[in-house]
Amino acid sequence: MNRRNLLHAAACATAGLMAGLRPAFAADAEIEISPQAAGPVISPHIYGHFIEHLGAVIYDGIWVGRDSRIPNLDGIRRRFVDDMKRIGAPNFRWPGGCFADGYHWRDGIGRGARPRTYNYWQRSMPPGLDHTETNQFGIHEFIRLCRLTGAEPYLAANVGSGSPQEFHDWVLYCNAPANTASLAAERAANGDREPFGVKWWGVGNESWGCGGDMSPHEYATLYRRFVTQFPAYPPRPYLVAVGPRGHSRDLDLGWTTGFFEAMQGHHTVVDGLSMHYYTDFRNSKEKVATFDARGWYDVIREGLHTESVIEQHWAAMGKYDLARRTRLIVDEWGVWYPPGEETAPGHLLSQPLTLRDALHTAVTFDVFNRHADKVAMANVAQTINCIHSLFLAQGDRYMRTPVYYVFEMYKGHMGARSVPLRISAGELSVPVSSGSAKIHALSGSASLKDGRLLVTLTNPSLDSPVTARIRLTAGNAAEARGSVLTHADMTARNTFDQPDNVRLAPLPVSTKDGTVEVGIPKHAVASIEVRVS
Repeated sequence: MNRRNLLHAAACATAGLMAGLRPAFAADAEIEISPQAAGPVISPHIYGHFIEHLGAVIYDGIWVGRDSRIPNLDGIRRRFVDDMKRIGAPNFRWPGGCFADGYHWRDGIGRGARPRTYNYWQRSMPPGLDHTETNQFGIHEFIRLCRLTGAEPYLAANVGSGSPQEFHDWVLYCNAPANTASLAAERAANGDREPFGVKWWGVGNESWGCGGDMSPHEYATLYRRFVTQFPAYPPRPYLVAVGPRGHSRDLDLGWTTGFFEAMQGHHTVVDGLSMHYYTDFRNSKEKVATFDARGWYDVIREGLHTESVIEQHWAAMGKYDLARRTRLIVDEWGVWYPPGEETAPGHLLSQPLTLRDALHTAVTFDVFNRHADKVAMANVAQTINCIHSLFLAQGDRYMRTPVYYVFEMYKGHMGARSVPLRISAGELSVPVSSGSAKIHALSGSASLKDGRLLVTLTNPSLDSPVTARIRLTAGNAAEARGSVLTHADMTARNTFDQPDNVRLAPLPVSTKDGTVEVGIPKHAVASIEVRVS
């Protein structure tokens, strides 16, 4: 198949939805990949999730109740479970977020009536909707969700209003074998004889803000108190300390530096440092569902800044952690727009995500993949009905957003070894809110597992498709296949009435003399799987 035919086939790949494409020109991109230099394993946990008791994430999102007419598994929305299994969800972070530092785990156990408590973070609910937390969804329900989907639990402990004793009791309740502790017997009486086996423990959340308004030195002192007498039941814990609020305009390197300074001379283990990095447009006039070219490129460009944020915090950590004992945990990330376009009353921070958010997801994952030696986990904020969601749900209505399909396209990277790739495609000069800027004309990442090379590429251009030639520096491309996510309309999104408006389509790929050639439409994400011989 020649280059012109490849571009034509790619432009038509979405079964008629691309009829409005009018390519301006085809800019060639040369991609060199070195399978023989495969590096660190891309942790599956980079493709993790975050679910918080906020708005409609839990209630009307994941939890519909055991007596609901909506198809469910022990009260958990069945379609949500099925979709998370489909993309191999590696973990869930719960119960927050800011909610974690006001949450007391005992409120969410027991087979009888559970206490109704106050959720401070629902304070901006519309008039007539209250702040009540019913505690119907507690630790047992959360573990049930994890077991149904095959995900690992990642628990955020209450440091802001809790105590080391409460934390240690929660660990015992979760992980102590039956007949070894009274708390294990209590867990069994509540329906789970077998330990939960929780490995991932976050010690607080955003302690520089909603988690206590602390200095890094104050938090470091509390961190040591919380983890020093950690109960020694398997599995060995992976302890995550609160890290900085990452932002391209305020990296908060002072928190990272201050925390590690305060830990000098102590022997307390810090396995991971949490970092929150939002593409944050809350203080702008940017719209979620309707935007122009400037808004498109502003969001993509900010997502690309994730790389610089990771590199700068990693460098700051390395000044103290010479052995590189601590890894980064980017356990909140996504695009956060101004309020005003919520999908339903009471669905706080819900957003009608578009194709733009899917491309942002792709460039972010490519950054994480390229830095697999630094990032041990990342958790999109949040999985359903909040900020950068994969799904929206209201009662019995449910649908996938374009973001979901990027997770599906990138699934093959999980557990594969990161492979160096060099993209020669030049830069695009694009309009942004501040005037103009330059961004990569093509970005991506590659990985290798079991003789299969996965290459993911994003073309952010609103004007031009790209023909990419992929050459291996070792081995031959025996066969290849591809998929693409795009649409004729850059603002395209899925709705309850049109749930398949934006979805995956096959992407024609050719191989000749060990080289792969593929045409990538404008504003598109492409995934190419290559069998290496």
